[in-house]
Amino acid sequence: MHEESIVSSRPDREITKKLISPGDFSIVPYEESRCTVVLSNVRCTNSIGDCDIESGSRIFAKNFDGMVIIGDSDSFIDRDFELILQQMCCGETCVGKIVYKNNKGEFVKEISCQIELKDVTEEQLVSDWSWARLYEAAGHHKECGVELVKEKRILDAFRRFSKAFKLVVAIEPVDPQVISEESVKEIIELKIKLYNNLAHCQLQFNEYEAALELCNRAIKHDPDNVKALYRRCQSYHGLQMYEEAWNDIQHVLNLDPNDRAAQNKASELRPRIEKINKEYTSVIKKMFG
Repeated sequence: MHEESIVSSRPDREITKKLISPGDFSIVPYEESRCTVVLSNVRCTNSIGDCDIESGSRIFAKNFDGMVIIGDSDSFIDRDFELILQQMCCGETCVGKIVYKNNKGEFVKEISCQIELKDVTEEQLVSDWSWARLYEAAGHHKECGVELVKEKRILDAFRRFSKAFKLVVAIEPVDPQVISEESVKEIIELKIKLYNNLAHCQLQFNEYEAALELCNRAIKHDPDNVKALYRRCQSYHGLQMYEEAWNDIQHVLNLDPNDRAAQNKASELRPRIEKINKEYTSVIKKMFG
């Protein structure tokens, strides 16, 4: 009888697997591998009894097609399931179990199922990918992130944007003998979009300093980038750096006088700037009579 082994453990959840039948130890899934899996005996329980699995899970949905691409999941349950797959071999069958706890360490629910890893399509390691494939994959994760933002799943979107950014960075240093000037421009444009998207996510959690740094990087590439300037204005505002925020929003309005969001932001900042100017004038009068 095979013993249960720990796949991953944190205070809020523990993932384990118990081997039923071994597979081919020379073929194991890793990042971007395409896995064909068959699930059976799926069960989710809480302290009361059987319960439903979150609707955001693709792998445990009724219409699951049996295909899992390692690193391409957005649901936290699906990402945890991927960790089990990455410790399986092609042809292996095991029982996987994920136990979730609350911040007090108390049991919340358990998901268990039998997993058969029927096939693994071996992929190149990411480090061996061509720049074109890195760029294409980065674009894919960026678009997935945009859709998650629309669904208000900001943390999941941030993970997608971060993954896309890592893939773009992996293209560097850019070799002009291999990559055309036009393609270099497209890579830089994608990088700027990712800086902006990451900044947007940081702003949703009031992480103003992190957002400011991301906006500065985008503006370094494109000094007239409206989104970066607007989000830097938001960051400065959050940090109570009102004059810097005012300068940025004026820059945005110079670029696009009809930008409604910028107009509203300027109206919001104007009383602050007027107060600062009034106080400054008062100090000058006192100093010089």
